Amino acid sequence: MYYSSGNYEAFARPKKPEGVDSKSAYIIGSGLAALSAACYLVRDGQMEGSRVYVLEKDPVTGGACDGMYYTNVGYVMRGGREMDNHFECMWDLFRSVPSIETEGVSVLDEYYRLNKADPNFSLCRATENRGQDAHTDKKFGLSDKACSQLMKLYLTSNEELYNKKITDVFDDEVLNSNFWLYWRTMFAF
Repeated sequence: MYYSSGNYEAFARPKKPEGVDSKSAYIIGSGLAALSAACYLVRDGQMEGSRVYVLEKDPVTGGACDGMYYTNVGYVMRGGREMDNHFECMWDLFRSVPSIETEGVSVLDEYYRLNKADPNFSLCRATENRGQDAHTDKKFGLSDKACSQLMKLYLTSNEELYNKKITDVFDDEVLNSNFWLYWRTMFAF
């Protein structure tokens, strides 16, 4: 292995792998890792994009970052991601993806410019009344009963939760706690 000072090697385009033009890639799933793998195969592996196949069982792509309305269940968001400054791999990848809106710039350029033009930050962890600090002293404030309700939910299958409202699972012990305030404000519910 070759070691150097700094990370200039991260910016060097690798040699085209021998035989890559006669190979195809089949990626199972279309979540963040799968889509990243496809991008890296094209960018660093120099495989033609038409030879990279992403196979997804669900009607929507994005893995746990999807979100959609299901008629019998309601709105479901299986996951969410926050963008942080230390996500070097993601930023490296985003600088390789061209913008679909602005010619000559990357997704990273767009994201960077948006955050500079419209900064978004807060010094408090939990908010109420349209952004006011909730003064929670960084405590969850969960009683033993509330902890029990959370554990019961954790151990319940998805099928058992169909057609249930949150108040069928949690009572005021959870819904009036700082934990619930953190949860609902973190995801803007």
